[in-house]
Amino acid sequence: MEPSIFSLILLAGGIYFLIRNFRLQRNPDALRKFMQSHPAGKLWIKKYGLDGATQLAQKYFLPLGLAASVAMIGLGAWNLLRMYA
Repeated sequence: MEPSIFSLILLAGGIYFLIRNFRLQRNPDALRKFMQSHPAGKLWIKKYGLDGATQLAQKYFLPLGLAASVAMIGLGAWNLLRMYA
């Protein structure tokens, strides 16, 4: 029971982060709004400025988040298939 819950959480979290990161990657205004409202984003803005922080996020962090999301989805689905197939 517990491994299936963990796999479902991985799958659901991966889907959520994939959708969120893809939306932020495609919409610069949404990314700026997210950066200004998120506590970690505020620290990056304080250090690099709004334009620098959004450029770093678009160039490095969002693609890394997309890859991590796909990995979470893959791992969750693989675990569920392995348990129930």
